[in-house]
Amino acid sequence: MKTPIIIAGALILSSFASLRATGFTCTAPPLICKAAANQDRSLYVRDHSRYQQKIHIERFKLKGNDSEKTEEIRDTTAEVEPATKPDKTGEYPVVVRVISDTDKNGHPRRSVDEGEKTFLSFGGVMDLAFFPLLPEKIEYYDFKEVPADRKGEKWYSFSPKSEATQVPLASGVVELDVDTGEVMTIKIDGLHNLDKIDKLAHKVRSFQATIDYSQFEGALRMPTLAAGNGVSEVPKFTGNFKFSFQEGKYVLVSKIQ
Repeated sequence: MKTPIIIAGALILSSFASLRATGFTCTAPPLICKAAANQDRSLYVRDHSRYQQKIHIERFKLKGNDSEKTEEIRDTTAEVEPATKPDKTGEYPVVVRVISDTDKNGHPRRSVDEGEKTFLSFGGVMDLAFFPLLPEKIEYYDFKEVPADRKGEKWYSFSPKSEATQVPLASGVVELDVDTGEVMTIKIDGLHNLDKIDKLAHKVRSFQATIDYSQFEGALRMPTLAAGNGVSEVPKFTGNFKFSFQEGKYVLVSKIQ
């Protein structure tokens, strides 16, 4: 599946190779190093773009007979873009604006609060799952090649080193194009050190997801489809949950350095 991406014509795609990861020293398997550079370039362009995210989430409690009691079914669409002004740290925060939403029974809301807290508001948690292999995090992982089910791919399991307790990290399996290191799919089986993201993130007690990445112009891989489940103790989002997710409609809105 290909999802359209719109990028200003003055931006030369071949220049992505030099974005952000300049000077990156990688001691992981060579294909993992290529994947890290790919994730770095993709996140950089994504952070300079406006795009849409859609999520369908079902929140439920498990009953004694292994059945589920549904507590919420919700569909939310948000527009995400970088802020026009930096915050106190000098960084440009990401602004998440809800543009359509439902009540807890899945019925469309007539009036939508743009600042409503939804699961999409926890972008740090989602981004950790979508971009776990950034160059600055590679040194904190152990990698092991595992059998691949598809020709033309190499698969690696990754997990935090025992001493890596101060950096938000993920664990799972990454499926890579054997020649380019492009990220095809990542299967996340856990997120770690979430207290290093913010005071609420660590209340996501478990998180599993399968994330598929689409190619754009032969230069980028973006997380366009995902599905998964977990357990949350975040206020207003407590209980077991499962979700499906889409992302797309990228438009570059701030300058690429």
